[in-house]
Amino acid sequence: SQTVFDRLPLRSVPANVAIKGQDGASSAYWVGESKAIGATTSDFSTVSLTPLKVGAIAVVSNELLRDSSPSAEMLVRDSLVEASAQKIDTTFFSTTAASSGVSPAGILNGVTVGATGGATEAELIGDMIGLMRNFITAKYPLNNLVWVTTPLIAMQIELMRNALGQNAFPTMPQTLQGKTVYTGHNVGTGDFMLMSPGDIWKIGDGGVQVSISREAMIEQSDAPTGATDTPVSASATKFTSMFQEESTAIKVVRSINWQKRRTGAVQYIGNASYGDINSV
Repeated sequence: SQTVFDRLPLRSVPANVAIKGQDGASSAYWVGESKAIGATTSDFSTVSLTPLKVGAIAVVSNELLRDSSPSAEMLVRDSLVEASAQKIDTTFFSTTAASSGVSPAGILNGVTVGATGGATEAELIGDMIGLMRNFITAKYPLNNLVWVTTPLIAMQIELMRNALGQNAFPTMPQTLQGKTVYTGHNVGTGDFMLMSPGDIWKIGDGGVQVSISREAMIEQSDAPTGATDTPVSASATKFTSMFQEESTAIKVVRSINWQKRRTGAVQYIGNASYGDINSV
C-alpha cells in the first residue's frame, strides 16, 4: 500500500499463464447483396508474467535490537519495506528496458515523450487534449483513464487561478477533468501521465515476506557476487557471520511483475511545469 503501483487499479492476472491480449481494433463493413465481406485483422499479443522479486537486507547488532525502544527490529523492517516500495515505483514509472529474469520494463519504455505547450491554464488544457487525443484515436474507454504525476506538479495545478482569481481546477488534487489523480514521489520530475490502468497487467502477489536470521552468513555488499544457480563464490572478505558477530539479518522480499496489455496504454509529457514556480 506504500506504492503508487499498488494504488492504481491495474488488472491482476495469474502468474505463469499465457494470456492473449489485443493491441488493435477489428473493422466491420457494409456489404451489398451477394457481395464478399471484407477481411479484417487485429493485432494480438501473448503475455506470460513470470514472478520476479524485489528484495532488501540489512544487518544490525543484537545489542541494538535488545536495548532499543521502540524496537529497532520494527524500525529496520519498515525501512526495508519502504526501500522496496520506492524501488518498485521508480522502476514502474521509468523508461528502463526489461532485464531478462531480473526486472520488468518501466511502463514508459518505448513511449514517445511529449513536450508541454507551456505553464499557463490554457496550455495545460492543450496538453491534456493532446494526451487524450492518442487514446481517442486508439479507441480506449475514456472513463477508465487516470492521471499520474508528482506531488509538486499536482500542487501547482491545484493552485492555478483563472482570470477571475478562481481555482482553475477546483477538484484537484483528487480529480482533474473527472479523472482520478495519483501522485508519487518516485514519478519522474516533470512527468505528467495519462494512462489506462486496466490495460496494464500485474501478477497478484502475497505481499512482502519478512525473514530474520541470527545464524546466516551474509555477503555485506551492495553488489554481491554470490550465486547458487551458476554457482559463483561470494567474496570471502565481505562475509559476516551473524552468530559470530552477534548480529541479526533482516530481509524483505516481494514477488512481483507487470506488463502493458496494449502498447499505447500510457502517454506522457516529460517536462511539465504548470503554474508559476518561485525558487526559495
